[in-house]
Amino acid sequence: MAEVFVVDRLVIAPGRAQAFIDAYLSGYAPGARERGMELRDVLVSPPIWFDDRPNVVTITWSLPSPQAWWQMTWQGRPDPAVARWWAEVSDLVLERNRSVASPADGIENTNYQEDSPPGVPTVGVTRLLDVVESERGRILRAVHEAAEAARPLRWVVRPTLPGSRNGGDILVHMRFPDEMTGTEIEFDKALTDPAITRVNGVTYRGASRRRGDGTVYRTLLLRVAPEVPAEDVAAFEQELAMMPRYVPTIQAWQLSQVEHSVGATSWTHVFEQEFTDADGLMGPYLMHPIHWAVVDRWFDPETTDIIVRDRVCHSFCETVTPVL
Repeated sequence: MAEVFVVDRLVIAPGRAQAFIDAYLSGYAPGARERGMELRDVLVSPPIWFDDRPNVVTITWSLPSPQAWWQMTWQGRPDPAVARWWAEVSDLVLERNRSVASPADGIENTNYQEDSPPGVPTVGVTRLLDVVESERGRILRAVHEAAEAARPLRWVVRPTLPGSRNGGDILVHMRFPDEMTGTEIEFDKALTDPAITRVNGVTYRGASRRRGDGTVYRTLLLRVAPEVPAEDVAAFEQELAMMPRYVPTIQAWQLSQVEHSVGATSWTHVFEQEFTDADGLMGPYLMHPIHWAVVDRWFDPETTDIIVRDRVCHSFCETVTPVL
């Protein structure tokens, strides 16, 4: 798929449409251009500067590819100036919506409907470790021994691969029988070494789905804001869970709500997959429109659908045996 369009549709307060457009072009547009966006249109409907009724302003940007779209979002999301600008013009805007689109003749038929029944429920334990670089080999061996001693059903302890974001230097994942509880407490004693500078982690229950074996295990830790209505959380979970229907490089997957969180962020969900390989994660998964045009709006501070405001942990590593 080639060109990507970002469309902002805004209902502007009576008599304020010209002021909004001036503010947008002078305050927002320069930063958007720096992030790689090209301004295509600024449309006003009706094309009259009303002073007693709203105008609808539709602004269209383009980017050359989904990869360029991701680069744009990765630059914009950590920048507090972007969210601050939208807050500063909130008194001019009655409603706003951002959508992402592509030309109809560029849409590929990539729907992949094969599904699998859930497996046996297990307890999952995931820990992402930031480690002093000079001590990573020693810590990797020590944590590997601690994980083996915990006697999980399946497990992986490996260095994270390039492309992980906020994912630590070592990824630990273990799965235990559903009736077991508290196993991670003993294991976590191995993580008190001073060379481990930060730990993000979750403990949760669930049943994975599988249609094949992968060589890369990936986990995503995220936090949904507590004030989000239950129906929005359910819609978010439904869209995450349907992603494997469209991405055939996902070989196994599980979406779970967190029972116990470790770290500075109170994680609420963990979404994990096994991929065919790293290219299957960085290519078909990351670049599929089900990801950037549908699901990602829940994470995007420039949309009104955002419910995940904290920085996520996106972490992945190699695995030679099934993990989920």
